[in-house]
Amino acid sequence: MRQSSLWFLVPFVIITVSRRDYAEFGLDLSPPARAQWGGATFHVATAIAVFIPYAIGHYLLAHWFLGQRFEFRLPDGLLSLLIDQLLGVGLPEEFFFRGYLQTQLNRSLGRPWQLLGARWGIGLPLAAALFAVCHVPLGGVGQLIVFFPGLLYGWLRERTDGVAVPTVYHAVSNVLLRTMLTSLH
Repeated sequence: MRQSSLWFLVPFVIITVSRRDYAEFGLDLSPPARAQWGGATFHVATAIAVFIPYAIGHYLLAHWFLGQRFEFRLPDGLLSLLIDQLLGVGLPEEFFFRGYLQTQLNRSLGRPWQLLGARWGIGLPLAAALFAVCHVPLGGVGQLIVFFPGLLYGWLRERTDGVAVPTVYHAVSNVLLRTMLTSLH
C-alpha cells in the first residue's frame, strides 16, 4: 500500500467510526453550488493568476541560478502521471490536510475572516504549515515552499466546501512541476 493512501484511510476510518457526515469533511460527490464553485471564469482566472507566474518564476530561477534553458517537453506517460497525481497524491493529501485537519482546526478555532468568497480561520495556514513540514522528508527543507500552494488549496477548500477542486489544483500543480523539470536542461 502506498504511504499516501494512509492520508486518506486514517481520517476516513475515524469519520466512519464516529458516524460523522463525509460531506462535512469535503467528501461530497454532488457538485457545489455555482456561487461556491465559481464557474469556468473563476477557474481560468485563478489558473492564470497562479500557474503562469509559477511557471515563469520557475524558469527564471532555473535560468539565472542554474544556467538551464527551456525546451518544452511533456513528461513521459502524461495521462498516467495525471491519474496518479489526482488519485494517488492529490486526493489523499487534500482529504487529510484540507478535508479533515483544516475542518477540525476550524471547528476548534473558528473561521472569523473572509477572503474572496471564502470564510476562513487560522486552521487554513496551520494545515498549510503542517502540509509543508510533512513534505520535508520527501526532498529536504526546500520542500517548505509547498506552504504557499497549501494556502491556495486551503482557500479553495473553504471556497468550494469540498476537496474535489483543491485535489484537481494539487494534481495540476504537480504535473506542471514535472513538466517544468522535464523541459529545463
